[in-house]
Amino acid sequence: MARRIRWQIVIAVLSTLLVTALLGRLALRVTAEPSPLGGGRYIEAVVGAPVNPIPLLNNPLADPVGRDLIALLFDGLMEIGADGMVQAGLAADVEVDESGTTYLFHLRRDVVWHDGRPFTADDVVFTLRSLQVADEPGEPALATFWQDVLVDRLDDYTVRVTLAAPYEPFLSLARVPILPAHLLAGVPPEQWPETPFAQSLVGTGPYRLVELRDDRAILQANPDHEAFTGNLNRHPYIDRLELRFIAMPEAAMAALARGEVTAFGARLTPQSAPLELPAGLQATTLPLDEYTILSFNLRRQPLDEPPLRRALAHGLSKDALIEGPLRGSVAPLDTPILPGWWWAASPDVTWYEADTAIANRNLEELGFEAGISGVRQRDGNALRFELLVDGEPMRRAAAAEIARQWAEIGVAIEVVELDGPTLQQRLRDHNFDMALHSWARLGPDPDPFALWHSSRAEDGLNYAGLADKRIDDLLASARTERDLAARSADYAAFQERWVELAPSITLFQPLYRFASVESLGVDGGDEPGANIYNILFGPEDRYRSISRWYTSSSLQIQGDLQ
Repeated sequence: MARRIRWQIVIAVLSTLLVTALLGRLALRVTAEPSPLGGGRYIEAVVGAPVNPIPLLNNPLADPVGRDLIALLFDGLMEIGADGMVQAGLAADVEVDESGTTYLFHLRRDVVWHDGRPFTADDVVFTLRSLQVADEPGEPALATFWQDVLVDRLDDYTVRVTLAAPYEPFLSLARVPILPAHLLAGVPPEQWPETPFAQSLVGTGPYRLVELRDDRAILQANPDHEAFTGNLNRHPYIDRLELRFIAMPEAAMAALARGEVTAFGARLTPQSAPLELPAGLQATTLPLDEYTILSFNLRRQPLDEPPLRRALAHGLSKDALIEGPLRGSVAPLDTPILPGWWWAASPDVTWYEADTAIANRNLEELGFEAGISGVRQRDGNALRFELLVDGEPMRRAAAAEIARQWAEIGVAIEVVELDGPTLQQRLRDHNFDMALHSWARLGPDPDPFALWHSSRAEDGLNYAGLADKRIDDLLASARTERDLAARSADYAAFQERWVELAPSITLFQPLYRFASVESLGVDGGDEPGANIYNILFGPEDRYRSISRWYTSSSLQIQGDLQ
């Protein structure tokens, strides 16, 4: 009897070993891929609450949560594609005439508003003409552009837009969220916040609003959004979406760590950048379409000398700035053309090497000799400048580090902190030596004409006062040339010439980190909130692929056992 039991034990052990070996072999030859399932619930913690989530009136810089809601509820004629280029949205296709000034938007015929009414050309014409007459548009520069554009309804599904002159980046400005004419026609834009529409926010987007409360917004998937064939090409997987309004980023991150929400995204700061994520969470980090720049005033001596500006460039280590006081919370930048503009950015153009020895040698060659006080002088004039900055903590920390680094090469910098409006006025009045400021929401098309063309030096945004015929010609060509390869070549040449002249120093791009539970996935394998070209065009661009996000999935076995 005992012998029989022993044999049974041996057989059981051998069987277990055999099954384990077979399973191990199977694991080596097959993979389990998640297969997205429809349904599920997604809860995102967002810092703040919507102030004015109405298209045309929303200021995305002052009210980012309102812009988040707009991105989920509304669509534009055009949208940002997976490759970062603009593509058809509510427009089925676009025709452009040979002059490059007349655009025919042929609209989709199978789109309905969240209340069931059909979408037509009337809605497009109403929206764009409202933008032209709005007293206080949320984005004044966008409204200014549209004021010089003619918008005509040709039939129920065709809209003609006529520009005063060819402008190749135009379609990137045709992403204006379209509003329902049947709910707002006859009401001046300044009165829209007092209408029932302000609470219903009826759009055509991938989600429709169910409830807007003080502490949250609840949205439901829009089943009619399956008609789209662009980025938003199906009924969203996630059925119920909630934005939970939380006052502080620390509280939002804590809610994610406790499992109370699915995700939380925010700009990185020196305090949050080194933060380790708790187990069970995943994150992706992308730069935003904005940057911080140190502008030189080229109207003042000796900053009008390119060799001096190049010496200052050699004397400033962006890496030390970013790794030091900014603690890795931003990404370094070489030129005004962001790397995320993949077709326009030139990888061959780089900024000056940070090397104090080169900086000192160049300054000496320019006649700036070390003085008793440690500040270099030439002809009795000390190399001393004011650096204006506002009170934003990261820019303030950057200004202090720049002053510290340039002191090591004999350049004295007095950091002068001003409130935002005063700084902007000093820039417009050209009343500064150097200034640290930022450009935000640059969009999917570079077009730096307004910032660097000489025609904008006296009464525009060319604060540095750069005036260079080569740059003028390149910028004018790039905004009218219709061939993408030719535009790319223009911007590559612009970057090369811009670095040669060094009219300013582009310092860094802010980074946005989107953290979520590991069960949040994207059909197709992307990371939630990410995109393949490594840039977000505004924080709300994290929703670019929202229809492919899922929280429920099944495992699908792939592969063969041989």
